[in-house]
Amino acid sequence: MQILIINLERSQERLAFQIKQCLTLGLSFQRLPAVSVDDISEEDYKSLGFGWQRPLRKVEVACFLSHQRAWESVVKSDSPALILEDDAVLAKHLPYLLAEIEKQDFKDVDLINFEVRSRKKIISKQPVHQLKAGNTALYALFQDRTGAAGYLLYPSGAQKLLQRLAETAPAIADGFIFSHYGLNSLQAEPAAVIQEDQLAAYGLVPEEQFESVIGRSEHHKPVYASAAEKRKFKTRRLAGQWAMACRYVQVMFKAQKRLIRLNRDQF
Repeated sequence: MQILIINLERSQERLAFQIKQCLTLGLSFQRLPAVSVDDISEEDYKSLGFGWQRPLRKVEVACFLSHQRAWESVVKSDSPALILEDDAVLAKHLPYLLAEIEKQDFKDVDLINFEVRSRKKIISKQPVHQLKAGNTALYALFQDRTGAAGYLLYPSGAQKLLQRLAETAPAIADGFIFSHYGLNSLQAEPAAVIQEDQLAAYGLVPEEQFESVIGRSEHHKPVYASAAEKRKFKTRRLAGQWAMACRYVQVMFKAQKRLIRLNRDQF
């Protein structure tokens, strides 16, 4: 199973952390150079950063483009890859989980999300697959709202994401991925990936010790150039909220909305 870790050139401390972590777990990975804000011209930023539900920060555009690179790599290799951001903390059972998933050779799956991030997700009421590694259940994932730090992407899923990008504007990376309801996505429970800035929330460290250099979207207050621009983005956001509501209505009789469990002993 190939593993791609998105890492900025200047983030050598993060890379060292990932090298140590993967050595401990017996995993090998390929570093995927992240797009830096310095790589994005003002012209490119204007064309890429203003087509979503709010103006994207340049760091969010860079994060999205970094994930796009990963999707393109999956298509090129024609094999699934675990895509990680460089502040992802991995569960001890993840290597066994990846090996078991690879052996299963799923044919109808586009994406498996391993991450948990302090928000409820809409998943199937019953698991669709049960795996031995970590006593992991895989649920159908109908709606997620945050987190793109650790997901297994299949070539079919990468092609769907790139096709959607050809038809729509970039967004925050997780929002773009999980608002694509054409993806056949699964959620692993217990979660096998958590970002460093979430360790405190799950009782894994006494206090927050990290802040992602890739860019966080929570609590960001956008700045609008004019009232007309604000109305335009508000209309897009309402359309996005409506799409989420419609999605929930479509799956509500076979779905549940809840937090995903995490086994702290595995971290």
